[in-house]
Amino acid sequence: MVKFLKNFFDTYFFKEEQYAALVLLLIALVLIYFVGSLITPFFVALLIAYLLNGAMAFFGTRGASKRTALSLAFIIFTAFYVSIFLLLPLITSQIGSLINELPAIANYVEKLAQNLLKAYPELFSQSQVDGLVGSITSFFPSIAEQILIQMNAGFSAMMNALIYIILIPFFVFFFLKDKTEMIEYATYFLPKNSQLLSTLWSDLNVQLFGYIRGKALEMIIVGFITSIVFALIGVNYSILLGIMVGLSVLVPLFGAIIVTIPVVAIGLFQYGLESTFFIFLASYLIIQTLDGNFLFPLLLGREVNLHPVLIILAILIFGGIWGFWGLLLAVPIATFIRAILRVWPKKELTS
Repeated sequence: MVKFLKNFFDTYFFKEEQYAALVLLLIALVLIYFVGSLITPFFVALLIAYLLNGAMAFFGTRGASKRTALSLAFIIFTAFYVSIFLLLPLITSQIGSLINELPAIANYVEKLAQNLLKAYPELFSQSQVDGLVGSITSFFPSIAEQILIQMNAGFSAMMNALIYIILIPFFVFFFLKDKTEMIEYATYFLPKNSQLLSTLWSDLNVQLFGYIRGKALEMIIVGFITSIVFALIGVNYSILLGIMVGLSVLVPLFGAIIVTIPVVAIGLFQYGLESTFFIFLASYLIIQTLDGNFLFPLLLGREVNLHPVLIILAILIFGGIWGFWGLLLAVPIATFIRAILRVWPKKELTS
């Protein structure tokens, strides 16, 4: 055992910068674990600033000065930020209406499933219908429970939200404005001329941050198009469903499967098996197909090189450990781990 550990450290920890990288990683994990909830606005603003930095670079390549590029990027952020709050009353209203209708939707889908079993016994078995009904009747109450918990969180939650609303734009502006100075200050404490950290940052900038940027764009585009299409068809809760479908792209493979349950159930409850329901269903399937076959490869084709099996394993492992957040962060974490393994120096030991 002692010999194994000695060989391991001789192979993977033979440079000072490797120990420095390990210490930085451990410090980051400790900070996230103990004070992660307190510095959430900081990390959210940092992520938004990184995404907007791409917009600043775009305007810069078109001849805009740094101040002009900063102003244009912050205007884009402000417009998006304000539009979210303008939509909040409508979203809140749709959430309230949906909560009131959840029992009726679940009962309707259950009756429809039983009728299909009677009409087509050769196509459906009782166990299949029971499984479908069970998943739906457990799915909708769990959604309602989580929504009610968040809505009734009380005064402290409202104050936290208010602090986030104020701090995030403040942080975003200064991250964009003083990016160079902040990077210089942060790198001052890092080992000088560290090839490992430099290579790791370059790899993460392409892989991990490229994935985050692509996913953010995919989420906005899919959510916006879904809301517009559903509104044109006349679907109830079109804005809310668009947001749900947009957010579902953050969980590869499983997200689309999970969000399909409420989408189809709400469509069935509103239209039954009339022709409008099939138009609605076809529109939804077309959006999912275009996203999976065109939009996703266009935005993330070069960034995501993880094998589907590895993606599924990452979702199962991290989802099992951290629940919802594990599902959401499974691919970024897997990409981060792969980047470390790929650039980490390894010394060949001679026998």
